[in-house]
Amino acid sequence: MKLDISMLLGITMLSMHISCNTSQKNELRKSGEVSRFDKFEFDHGLPTAETRQRLYDEMDFQRAVQAMIWAEPAINNILFLRAMEKAGVTNLGAMVYNERMHPGHEVLTPNQSVVYLYDNINLKETGPVVYITPEAPINGGFFDMWMRPVYDFGTVGPKQGKGDKILLIPPGYKGKIPAGYQVVQPKTYQIFSIARLSVSEDMTPEKATSIFHNIQTYKLSDIDTKPTKALVLMGDPARGGKEFRMNRPTGIEYWKLVNYLVQEEVVEDRDRITLGTLAGIGIEKGKPFRPVSRMEKILSEAETMGKMMMVNEAFSPRYATDGVEKELYKGRKWENIQLMPSMEQESENYTYVIPRMIGFYQANGAQFAWNPRDFPPGFGQKYAAAYLDKEGNWLKGEITYRLNVPANVPVADFWAVTVYDVETRALIESPQRISEINSNVSKLKANQDGSIDLYFGPEAPIGMESNWIQTIPGKAWFVYFRWYGPTKEYYDKSWSLPDFEILKQ
Repeated sequence: MKLDISMLLGITMLSMHISCNTSQKNELRKSGEVSRFDKFEFDHGLPTAETRQRLYDEMDFQRAVQAMIWAEPAINNILFLRAMEKAGVTNLGAMVYNERMHPGHEVLTPNQSVVYLYDNINLKETGPVVYITPEAPINGGFFDMWMRPVYDFGTVGPKQGKGDKILLIPPGYKGKIPAGYQVVQPKTYQIFSIARLSVSEDMTPEKATSIFHNIQTYKLSDIDTKPTKALVLMGDPARGGKEFRMNRPTGIEYWKLVNYLVQEEVVEDRDRITLGTLAGIGIEKGKPFRPVSRMEKILSEAETMGKMMMVNEAFSPRYATDGVEKELYKGRKWENIQLMPSMEQESENYTYVIPRMIGFYQANGAQFAWNPRDFPPGFGQKYAAAYLDKEGNWLKGEITYRLNVPANVPVADFWAVTVYDVETRALIESPQRISEINSNVSKLKANQDGSIDLYFGPEAPIGMESNWIQTIPGKAWFVYFRWYGPTKEYYDKSWSLPDFEILKQ
């Protein structure tokens, strides 16, 4: 047999590499250190029978972990959809947080400054859908199964709050499209809306709810009858309202959600390589998901590892993308929460897989209006997150902290700080049942210089109950600070927000 010299060189180099690894492993064993290669044995440059199986297992494990990071935006939407359905929201119906968000509503990182409406629309079941909004200061948008914005409406849409007449058509739809509509075609069958009305003296929760009752949603085929939209009013769970729990599953139950996604949604070109990876671990479009015991064990361990990686990246992101600033203020712990330059999740050369995972591990919903940009002073809104105190330690429920908010917060409207549970990424559920301090509605005590000291801990400092949010010992938490209508001093950083400090007793 004639042996090509390049093949011989390749085999020789592989053998030398394995030999070096073996030598290094022996040195590591002597020193007591453990190498990730320690369990792999090679014979004449080729894996032993035991190592072959271990490498198969390792490859399947790595496929699964990376698939989790890819799938995260859609998985949170599946959980969101199932929680909606459990609350009684049907296709073409919506839920309204008519008393604003409350603890017990596990929507990811909401605020308590607005009344929300969320739609459930599955175009696979309905065909084209008509969506009509009244003239009102609604800030809204549709987003798809991957948390990509589809179309903004209301004050941030093309009609600027004067009322929208939208026709949503399914992916691949080739039928006749009537005139007179704003035509929107998402890339996935399942879509949602996020719409909000800011609560103020002129916009009570009751008034906002009545406005949402005027939104019409029906199948184009029902245009003659125009069925009434079914709204589920969520209320306050502590006073008889509905709970909303995402209930993220673990182990093999998680992978059933991934399989549901693959079976039910459109295959896009950008996802074909990942779908090929998933096929290698038993999740393939048009085929049943029936993992054997070996694969169940690997998938369960991968789900645990993937969750740990997502928590690590979400609460301590390493970098921002394409020039987006990670730190809001140099040397401080406040971070921008939007690390993607575009909510569409695409750069010129690749998909923002890690930044979108970070963003949508923490949040539900997306709008084009959320793209990082500088609004004209006094318009729009800006968010920042804090996960750490001034010393760089996690914010913990058993410790009491002080946050000094300097005087003259640079906002045309108002500011708010909201506390979230690390595990659920939803409003903290303490006995106090308060998760947000809002300058528009909270009666706060100010210092002589006009600044305001806010307190976060298990018990309020004496006399400062109005400026306090209760935290839960043994549980970590984080906050979003929101500027509504940020003004010039926000942008030029002449006003800045200090870090959380441990309160000295």
